Amino acid sequence: MVQARTLVSRTAVLRTLIAISPAWVPLDARAVIGEVTGPGFLQADDKSWDITLPSTWMPSTNLRAEAEHVFHLRAARSSGGASLEVLVDKVKGKTTLKDLGSLEVVGQRYAVTPSAELVSSAVVPGPIRGSTYYEYTYAHPAGGGTTRLKLGVQQNRVYQLAIALPSSPSSAEVEAEAAGILDSFKCFPINIICISQSNKGIVPVAGSCY
Repeated sequence: MVQARTLVSRTAVLRTLIAISPAWVPLDARAVIGEVTGPGFLQADDKSWDITLPSTWMPSTNLRAEAEHVFHLRAARSSGGASLEVLVDKVKGKTTLKDLGSLEVVGQRYAVTPSAELVSSAVVPGPIRGSTYYEYTYAHPAGGGTTRLKLGVQQNRVYQLAIALPSSPSSAEVEAEAAGILDSFKCFPINIICISQSNKGIVPVAGSCY
């Protein structure tokens, strides 16, 4: 009996210490637990999307500079010839890609220019079980070059990454970088308080989004 009382007492003490310890204040957390990150990893302040850029790409830093978009990231290859944009926009009543439309319809709607020709389209799996994205390749007969586009939908938002590649045949290095960037771009559902603040242009408190 004495031993049992001692165990209960220790448990109570530990619970008290945990409750008051500063070490248990929530810290910044990645949107996907266990996600491997490395150099060039960029994540939105509300944890709703992230992307990894090679060292040869220079990103903009103010992702909330435009009132018409929830987020807008620009980046370009330091040697020129390739660039990208990430846009996050609110879309009422859209919680899945199917809500946005079929693969073909969405591909036409999100063509980067009216003259862009859709070369390929595909549904690709995401890192979260059951999640999917639309991916497209467009050719630009008038100005030359190609655009790679990736679209995701979460919580009444559309997440899109567009990579513009040069008109001359891209080097294997540039093509490999573009493929890696496309693969790295992901969006996630986040808690309701976080997304509500973020949609209003408020930067959520660090550590409060997950």
